[in-house]
Amino acid sequence: MLFAASAPGQAQFLLDGDLSVRYDDTSKSDGRGQYRLRVLPSYEFDNGVSLHAFLATGDEYDSAYNTIDQNDDEFHVRHLFARFENERGKLELGAIPPYKGRVSSTGLSKEGWVKGLRGVLRQNSGDFEIVLGELDDLRAQDAISLPAKVNYVEVEYSGRLNDLWSFEVSVDRMLQDNFLRGELRYETAAGVAYALEAVRNASENANKFVVSMERSLTIGPRPIDWFIYYAYAEAAFGPRAELTEDFLDFGHAFAMEFSGAIADSSRWAWFTKAEVYENRVRGQLGLEFDFR
Repeated sequence: MLFAASAPGQAQFLLDGDLSVRYDDTSKSDGRGQYRLRVLPSYEFDNGVSLHAFLATGDEYDSAYNTIDQNDDEFHVRHLFARFENERGKLELGAIPPYKGRVSSTGLSKEGWVKGLRGVLRQNSGDFEIVLGELDDLRAQDAISLPAKVNYVEVEYSGRLNDLWSFEVSVDRMLQDNFLRGELRYETAAGVAYALEAVRNASENANKFVVSMERSLTIGPRPIDWFIYYAYAEAAFGPRAELTEDFLDFGHAFAMEFSGAIADSSRWAWFTKAEVYENRVRGQLGLEFDFR
């Protein structure tokens, strides 16, 4: 956390964010240097009401990186919304995140947005969520403009089967297509998480599948986070595939990511990623400074 100003029982202002730089190279194009700045200010009142914003570099829905040598120094407000939350659930209104908590591989990118509202009802058996809004203009510079129509609908239910198994199921309407999505997760007592995700474009009879694993490795003096996944998306799946969190390309794709802190209690971290998809190999190596 970069900054927090508050008194017991009173409103508070919070400011989080991170800055990262990376070298990105693919087998079919020249390497490039990129940077990303993300800033998340919020103001929390003492009655469950809060205001939130998300400002970031980049002009793409699914990426907040600027390329250094292209002079495309974009920086835009991507989220700007009000939230009311209590033990029974929450309500969000404005240019909201396309997710309510953890971002799934088949969920929309954490850099993206939906113009509309989200309602979440928490129950003992799980969470019921509905989102209504607009997802049409994918330029970050227009993320907080007023919606012109309602063309995005999401109804989701998430819950736990027991201490180890959890799931999500949803029905979506976006980009003029209808989708069915399901996710099953298994997390061991040691913190290793496995996930199987599937999305079907019911309008085009096309599918996308993701199998993933994430865990922490003990190598050297500090732990290393490891995330690995295989994905397959049929070509007829449509444009939604490119807006998901871990999209690489249509067809078969494989990726492996590692990250870790540079020093104990350090805000600096390193990360690296290797991808193989459709006769192409891509590698990334970078550093990140965390304001939190």
